[in-house]
Amino acid sequence: MGNFNKVKDNRPNALSYEGGAVYEKSPLDAWIGMLFSSFMEDKFYETAPDQQKRFIKLTDEMCEKYGPVFVSKAAFFARNELGMRSISQLVAAWLNTQSFETKRTFYRAFCHRPDDVAEIFAAVDFLKQKRSHALVRGCGDYISTIKPQTLAKYKLNSRNYNMFDLINITHATSDAINQYKHGELEQADTWEVKIAGAGSKAERQQEWKRLVEQHKLGYMALIRNLNNILALEDIDSDWINIYLVPQITAKNAIQKSLMFPYRFYTAYRNLKVANFDVIAALGKAFTIASCSNAPQLDGPSAIILDVSGSMDSRMSKNSDITIKEVGACFAVSLFLSNSDCAIVKFGNYAKSMYLNKNNNPFALIDSLCKNDNCGYGTEIVPAFEELFHKHSHVNRIFIISDMQVMDGNSIWYYDSSKIHVPVNAYHSYFGHTPCYSFDLGHYRTQILSNYDHIRYVTALNDQVFKFIGLLESGNDLFSYINRITYC
Repeated sequence: MGNFNKVKDNRPNALSYEGGAVYEKSPLDAWIGMLFSSFMEDKFYETAPDQQKRFIKLTDEMCEKYGPVFVSKAAFFARNELGMRSISQLVAAWLNTQSFETKRTFYRAFCHRPDDVAEIFAAVDFLKQKRSHALVRGCGDYISTIKPQTLAKYKLNSRNYNMFDLINITHATSDAINQYKHGELEQADTWEVKIAGAGSKAERQQEWKRLVEQHKLGYMALIRNLNNILALEDIDSDWINIYLVPQITAKNAIQKSLMFPYRFYTAYRNLKVANFDVIAALGKAFTIASCSNAPQLDGPSAIILDVSGSMDSRMSKNSDITIKEVGACFAVSLFLSNSDCAIVKFGNYAKSMYLNKNNNPFALIDSLCKNDNCGYGTEIVPAFEELFHKHSHVNRIFIISDMQVMDGNSIWYYDSSKIHVPVNAYHSYFGHTPCYSFDLGHYRTQILSNYDHIRYVTALNDQVFKFIGLLESGNDLFSYINRITYC
């Protein structure tokens, strides 16, 4: 037997935060996972400062191994295609000290809004760096292209870096900037200005009505202000269906908004007026955002959804939505976009779910989020067993979880006849069936790893479906990102 070409060691090499046998993520998988989905806020098992340190260390490794151009392409994609703000801005600031040919072009292309420049400068301060020439010039190139209305809107007066600071630092020039400096720009024609300028309650209500009727609200503003709109005293069902519903369900506006599917679920959850037409419209918008770019997958698929206690962590400090609800949003999106889809949810135990596609997506999400006596630990082996014994063969499996499984010998369901290590159970039941991992915890470990058929998919908007189509056709995210151009 040869002494050099040895058998791969695919045994678990790490422990989850719950003590389960799992795998350390590769630096690339860990970095992309965080860049495409992390809000850099406190989580169930990890604080925001610990995440920042881990992410910056991973960014160092990415640059050393793949180069700053690859890192810049990933940051550009995260900001402009996935709508990720703080974490992509941190990468943009980190690139400030790196040398690469397209650096100035990168900063001009990266900035999606004027406050991107301010956030990058602030992040450079946070990293204790000095602003580079390419950073200043690239941001100046961007600011020089800003339209008068946008300049008037983004004064940033209450921030450490306001618009005057950005102009002075970057030496950006344009006719609009000259007008801004001399106070000659007309007041921004934004909904915020119009509402603030309305004196009485009656005037504000009339202004809200005019903004909707004249399509003066941006899509995100429309969704976020549904409660203000539905509180209007002189609207009825006809008005809602003529003016409001068509805007909520406008396909092009939904796709351009970069709104995450769960934002529509959030809007539904926050409604103070349970208007049936608006709820139905939000459900349709959720479906469009989730499924319009979803590939039609061949053959049956399976979804395994984690409903354990740690999945009750909130997505961000400003949201009451939990990562379990986000996971249920993904599950429902996949279920609605594929004709043959089995669903199993798990905690300490597992349960099959049988959903009706004719129900409103939000009703389906609510039903998936219920624990249904699955327990609040994280034991994924029973989910594999449930799927194997109660459902027919599937062509692929989607695991939606924070991936922090418990020790397989825990007191919760220990049985000496069972397989306890997740990867052993998976391969015992499903062999080399492709598995897509939706990691909503983006911690350092993963349930399954070190196998070619394990595919990592992470993002919080409908671009995640593009990843599925990409991986289904045998490509990989690294190559996809490397092909991106911002020049």
